Amino acid sequence: MFAASKIQDAFRYMQKGQHIGRIGLCLKSTVMENGSNEVTTVQQDFEPALRPRQLVFGENASYLLVGGLGGLGRAIALWMAEHNAKDLVFLSRSAGTDPQHESFVKELRSMGCRAQLVKGDVSRLEDVQAAFMSAAYPVKGVFQMTMVLRDQNFQKMTFEEWCQATSPKIQGTWNLHNASIAAGHELDFFVCFSSLSGIIGQPGQANYASANTFLDSMVQYRKSLGQPASVVDIGAVEEIGYVSHNPGLMNKMRSMGFKGVTEQELLDAMTVAVTSPDQSKYSSEIAASAASARCKDTASSFVLGLGSSIPLSDPSNRAVWRKDRRMGVYHNFGTSASGAEGRASGNEVVKAFVAATMSDTSLLKEAASANFLAVEIGKKLFDLLLKPHEELNTTLPLVDLGLDSLVAIELRAWWKQMFKFNISVLEMLGMGSLEALGQHAAEGLLRLATEES
Repeated sequence: MFAASKIQDAFRYMQKGQHIGRIGLCLKSTVMENGSNEVTTVQQDFEPALRPRQLVFGENASYLLVGGLGGLGRAIALWMAEHNAKDLVFLSRSAGTDPQHESFVKELRSMGCRAQLVKGDVSRLEDVQAAFMSAAYPVKGVFQMTMVLRDQNFQKMTFEEWCQATSPKIQGTWNLHNASIAAGHELDFFVCFSSLSGIIGQPGQANYASANTFLDSMVQYRKSLGQPASVVDIGAVEEIGYVSHNPGLMNKMRSMGFKGVTEQELLDAMTVAVTSPDQSKYSSEIAASAASARCKDTASSFVLGLGSSIPLSDPSNRAVWRKDRRMGVYHNFGTSASGAEGRASGNEVVKAFVAATMSDTSLLKEAASANFLAVEIGKKLFDLLLKPHEELNTTLPLVDLGLDSLVAIELRAWWKQMFKFNISVLEMLGMGSLEALGQHAAEGLLRLATEES
């Protein structure tokens, strides 16, 4: 019997073809009778993952999303509609100018949610007031999601470039704050989208970093007035949004110590932000499942997207924040995990290495890189074969290590996921050793990096 959390181990055990009888999965505590009339109790050895409690938005309430027609905004709007939101107001300078906006409104309508598009600039108070007035119900929540990038070396940055990046977040947030209070709206939440750029800093983003730092302070100011407020400092979101459409930027951020955030992790963080203890309506009994995305909860401020699979003391670690005293807690995170957690950590190590080589191809010409890849490929092979890593020898023939055609198919799928180029099963079996596979991976990554450049 295998616990449901060990289903992969069950398939590996079955794959060997050495067992007698049936292989079972235990989904809960079960009582079984064996042939000798003895009763055996199989206990469940896993617990379901904690998730945030079910969030329900008010039916007789409107919610304002500022700059919410991009990838992140659309994902959050659909999430709100799935959680009973009935009236959403979008304030954006591009509202209604893209054919996709109409189809998006129809999609929300099919979910029972009315969507009102208001074309305007959040940095203009009259536009913000118009957005509040267009709501069908009292506005109960605000998502401030504006983002304007005008990256430039600070010495060459013009005043116009500074204002274009800062005004939507600074003046715009002041307008949202003042307009909501003047209109008498009793908000349940006021969530600002900030960025890790304001916490860590990015070259060429002095304007953008300043704007996001303001948001962090604005939330503290609203809380001092007894007003609900939360801020989420978001890193690179992998599946949606601006960074996801720029693979080069994503690879660069990974190499600098930023962990890719999934859409679900972002939505989990939104649940935490909306239901944070200082918000007036919702209960504080929530599970911070966004911790899987390295989400650090400090009351109503969140950092989402920091993380390093390589120990910060390792000289090869390129995280730009590894010597920052504020990030001292990350020095307590090691990579000595075992089981599934250890395998996930190994994958992150490979991803970080690949991301680093995309920005510095000279690494791939070093013999140490081929050896590193050989070891990591060997670790994955031994994970598939349920063998301890201590027995790994990269010079032994692959057949002696246990690689056959069935295992090669699964190793090939992992190879494609990690290295972004294909290798056939016959090629893999014909390589002879892990050292040859490591060299082949290094050469393939070098070709890939050369083609992209």
